[in-house]
Amino acid sequence: MKFLELSDSELEVMEVLWKKGEPLTFGELLDYFDTCTDKSWKKQTLNTFLFRMQQKKLLQVMEGGRYKKYFPAITREEYRLSASKAFLKKNYEGSIVKMLTAFGGGEKLEKREIDELKRLLEEWENQ
Repeated sequence: MKFLELSDSELEVMEVLWKKGEPLTFGELLDYFDTCTDKSWKKQTLNTFLFRMQQKKLLQVMEGGRYKKYFPAITREEYRLSASKAFLKKNYEGSIVKMLTAFGGGEKLEKREIDELKRLLEEWENQ
């Protein structure tokens, strides 16, 4: 699957849907952003975000009943994995070693960090 990046606002919408764990109507989403965040999005703004996410096939719509309901077409974990892979490919030629070297930045790692990295490498090796 090709990674389709979400804007910060689109990601906020997805986070709400992932957190709620059930399909939500447009009105429920708009109410959430009006009452639970400092966002005061107009209807058209939220509608634009929802439309873009549907085009990216990251959001699905459930028809039927009085109102449409929106729900994620991808799990939070699937999105994070895809985003991580795209980040690695874009910034480090797909190399975890190059990324870790850059993140190390010449700083000395603590023993517990080295042990954790060793454990992770052994886990990957045994997969």
